[in-house]
Amino acid sequence: MKKGFTLAELLGVIAILGIIALITVPAINRSLNQGKNDLYETQLEQLKKGAQDYYTEHLSEMPKEINSSSCKTIDELQKNGYLPLDIKNPKTNENFSLTTRVCVKKLTDMEFSYEVQGE
Repeated sequence: MKKGFTLAELLGVIAILGIIALITVPAINRSLNQGKNDLYETQLEQLKKGAQDYYTEHLSEMPKEINSSSCKTIDELQKNGYLPLDIKNPKTNENFSLTTRVCVKKLTDMEFSYEVQGE
């Protein structure tokens, strides 16, 4: 008597593996996409932090009027040593454009907001 699997048993195993793949692959993709989005937000925060450091040392360049703003490009912040030279955009897997601007806007006498434009 030969030992082995019948065709029905093999098809059953293949069907079970297919169902497992249908469940796990989308969950893995969601997890990877969430990781990229989280890293993207972290990179934006790093750009804002570089601008904050720059403006802390260059107070004369801060906006003076409420609702006015001042901007620096990534290139300017990198050349002055406030950002690393290779900040990658995880969504495109390429460096952020050197012309991307990080702007500070004066909201009130003591409150400012930072925004990345053109990423």
